[in-house]
Amino acid sequence: MKQETNKKVSRRDFTKTLAAGTVGAGIALNRTASSYARTIGANDKIGIGIIGLGSISHQHLKRLESVKDKAEIVAVCDIYKPRLEWGKSATGAKGYHDYHDLLADDNVDAVIIATPDHWHAQMAIEAMRAGKDADVEKPMCMSVEEAKEMVKVSEETGQLLAIDSEHTAHGIWKPAQAAIKSGVIGKVVWSQTSRSRNGGENPPWSYKIDADASPKNLDWDRFLGSAPKRPFDKQRYFRWRRYWDYSGGIATDLYVHHISPLIKITGPEFPIRGTATGCNIIYPKDVLEVPDTFLVTWNFQSNHAMMVGGSFANSVELPIVVRGHEATIHFRGPDQRRPAYFLLEPEPPFVDGFKEKVKNAGLEGKWLEWKEVKEQGLRFDKVKPVFRIDSPPSEEFTEDFLRCMRTREKPVLDGRLGYMSQVAVSLAVQSYRENRIMFFDPDSEKVY
Repeated sequence: MKQETNKKVSRRDFTKTLAAGTVGAGIALNRTASSYARTIGANDKIGIGIIGLGSISHQHLKRLESVKDKAEIVAVCDIYKPRLEWGKSATGAKGYHDYHDLLADDNVDAVIIATPDHWHAQMAIEAMRAGKDADVEKPMCMSVEEAKEMVKVSEETGQLLAIDSEHTAHGIWKPAQAAIKSGVIGKVVWSQTSRSRNGGENPPWSYKIDADASPKNLDWDRFLGSAPKRPFDKQRYFRWRRYWDYSGGIATDLYVHHISPLIKITGPEFPIRGTATGCNIIYPKDVLEVPDTFLVTWNFQSNHAMMVGGSFANSVELPIVVRGHEATIHFRGPDQRRPAYFLLEPEPPFVDGFKEKVKNAGLEGKWLEWKEVKEQGLRFDKVKPVFRIDSPPSEEFTEDFLRCMRTREKPVLDGRLGYMSQVAVSLAVQSYRENRIMFFDPDSEKVY
């Protein structure tokens, strides 16, 4: 069951093969999930296979260690021999060079795909067709067409498709969604979020490059996969997020974390228009192909707008805010990834009756005193009610995924929501690269 590596496959041809159900060599992809998947009992340990043993896999190992009574790593896979040897040593699991062999392992119930982005779609589709549930690192893939096919295969096979984002699993989003659905803030007008860093003299994604890496211990053809054919390049392998061939830069690495929960609580629905701007201000393009500063706006189906901005050249971020016609939601502390609470602040024309509206909505929280409102930095030109709702306890993404494997519920960031987020980041990347406004038709599911 070896993957062909001597034939160049373009991304356009790759997308066609996805739809045809013929991706991959030597593995029967069109068998139904029921012919592979086992029924997982309440007391059964779930067998996990990890594909990709780079830095993000260390976090997965740590999370799985915390739930070792529920799941165990039974297989690991990597195309770089030192990482594969490390993975086998760290887990005691069986090691594979070819991920097809891991998918054929009957002990594997689910896979965690922690590879470069351009491999996500193919591996997830083959995993689901092999009867495995799939937990895919964000972003779910590289294109709208790939995301659409991933959701289709998940629905056809009945296998779970989860897009791994600890931010979306945070507990604050559930009461925020309830507040918006209750109508307390009125019609959603626009929302914003952000993610920034400042690397100083170090360009983003300055991951360590192993001096001993070479074609002898690193399967370069397998790394490239459907990406353009290029000579062996350690920079591209170890720092792949810097290059358009394998990544969408800050949009796919970070923004997808933050727009996914906002899409979920304000809809969920597809964006229909996206426009992006940005540039390489500090780090030149011969070091960083993708922009170090990137700003995006979208319009959504129900006629509200969203914006996200950030930079690797300055760390100051926009606060997370959802603005409604009648009230505004302000998310607060400790950082953009895990807000501790949010405030409901009525718009001036809708102050009267706001307390009654919150009461009727059944929201649980507390009303702030005037001094507390002032300390929060809100407008206090007149006494007005401000309601605070704290985050309930959060279930980690891994725990959510394992629980859903048993119950067959939708993961907190399932394939359909991931598809919506992927449309957003794909519109943003394409808008920037083509220097034009991009549109998405939810009926035809086409970008134009």
